[in-house]
Amino acid sequence: MKTAPFATKLPADLIAELDDVCRALGLKKNFVLEAALREKLEDLVDAADLQHAIREATGFHAWEDIKREDRLTRGKIAI
Repeated sequence: MKTAPFATKLPADLIAELDDVCRALGLKKNFVLEAALREKLEDLVDAADLQHAIREATGFHAWEDIKREDRLTRGKIAI
């Protein structure tokens, strides 16, 4: 996989915590940051998909309305 440099400023306490965790678990910072970014991006896309689904949802339909619609369309072929 092709890689590219990525630089950003982070809070000093976050960098210190990242250093401590990586040192304690024997992990490389690059691996931890890449995994965290991928997971966060996936969560953001999932949240956007959910919001879209909510906007597109037809909402709650009363059981009586569903039964009435079924009786009206029973035996008819929808085209």
